[in-house]
Amino acid sequence: MKKYFRNRLAEAYEIIKSISIISSIKPPVKKKNIKLFSISAIAALIVFFLMKDQIPREAALMLFIFIFASLLWVTEALPLFATSLIIIALEVVLIANPGEWKGLGFENNTQIPFAEFFSPLADPIIFLFLGGFLLAKASVKEGVDISFAGKVMKIFGGKPLFILLGLLTITATFSMWMSNTATTAMMITIVSPIIKQIPEERKFHKSLYLAIPIGANIGGMGTPIASPPNAVAIGFLKSQGFSISFIDWMIIALPIVIVLGLVAWLILWNINRPKSKELKILPIKNEIDGRGLYVVSIFSLTIILWLSEPTHGLPAAVIALLPAIAFTATGLLGRKDFNSLEWNILILIAGGIALGKGMTISGLDDIIIDLIPKESIYLFGIFILFSILLSTFMSNTAAANLVIPIGVSLAASLGSEISELQMGMGIALAASLAMALPVSTPPNTIAYASGKLKTKDFIYIGSTMSFIGFVLITIFFPKIIQLLGFN
Repeated sequence: MKKYFRNRLAEAYEIIKSISIISSIKPPVKKKNIKLFSISAIAALIVFFLMKDQIPREAALMLFIFIFASLLWVTEALPLFATSLIIIALEVVLIANPGEWKGLGFENNTQIPFAEFFSPLADPIIFLFLGGFLLAKASVKEGVDISFAGKVMKIFGGKPLFILLGLLTITATFSMWMSNTATTAMMITIVSPIIKQIPEERKFHKSLYLAIPIGANIGGMGTPIASPPNAVAIGFLKSQGFSISFIDWMIIALPIVIVLGLVAWLILWNINRPKSKELKILPIKNEIDGRGLYVVSIFSLTIILWLSEPTHGLPAAVIALLPAIAFTATGLLGRKDFNSLEWNILILIAGGIALGKGMTISGLDDIIIDLIPKESIYLFGIFILFSILLSTFMSNTAAANLVIPIGVSLAASLGSEISELQMGMGIALAASLAMALPVSTPPNTIAYASGKLKTKDFIYIGSTMSFIGFVLITIFFPKIIQLLGFN
């Protein structure tokens, strides 16, 4: 008997010990984030239970995913890319329902292959962006970016007016082809020696520093690989049967980029006009070696192939494999370089594509569209304004993920009034216009971290650029599309 009780006590002790071990497990997450996550989940569940008897089950489940993801992105309770993974996982479990669990999946028992929701991770736009990241990584590693920037700056001479234009132009140009974060960091190092030559021109210092994030944000509109919102738009448009080539995007977007760049130049010059008439730009000693020339040749060939896509017929994503192979197979970019790419951005883009796909498959997009009054002539402007405002306070990629699927689906339902291209591309471009706060974009944050700028410096120029961009996209952008025959 004693032995029996001793064994039972030993078992009880082990159970208590295991419970204490479990209770001591603490996920490495802040309490604030846990609260935000819980609130987001509860809010999404409340909406689900309110709507589950009003709309088809699959649409109600997708609405839960949409609300949950929206709140997680807005509050940043989790890393943005983690929310994208949650979207894909929930769509597989709740919508595709591979386990055939009761109460999940389609109300009419329609079967959707769960691989459908994994496909965004291998979407062509992901490989297009991957190629862009590798081009940027190789350029930075071999010093091609700084060497090129230094040579171009010499072209603009020593007059402060044209130095300011040079900074805007170079930053915008680089931002069209490589990460605007890396571009901003590089240009900050270039502008520092210029600042040292004019210590008394403190107001003009601000214009020079502001030119960099403003230029990076504007340049982010210029090409499909310039910023993630562009990729989100292209990916969703393609899922709706509307494809746009690399060169077509540039033809449509460049007029907006050029006008905004010139406006930014004039504003930055007039708000902080310097007294100095001439500055001596010190040469940047960074000669390109053989490896650098190899990078330049691959970079140039890739861009030429992208721009001539309608001629040879190779998709931009396939062309993006050229730098991927050319830089990794030769060892120019090693494992460490490859692992340090911005994979979180690729996952974030994939999550946006998956969200749009889920809304379409479940029919949730049609339900939302039916609730929006279609007689308003201001619908396009409302979506553009909403994209700008949302992107001002949260990641512009996350904002694009939320707004583009609804906007493009609405445009499709309106027929010829607003084209899908106009709506999708307009929302993506508008997301890059949000630059009124230091937290609005990564370039703003990096420039603010230099310690040379204050929040009020961003508010004036950023709000002004956002307003001018809003007018350009709302009024003139549709006319550009029609004029160029893309409507």
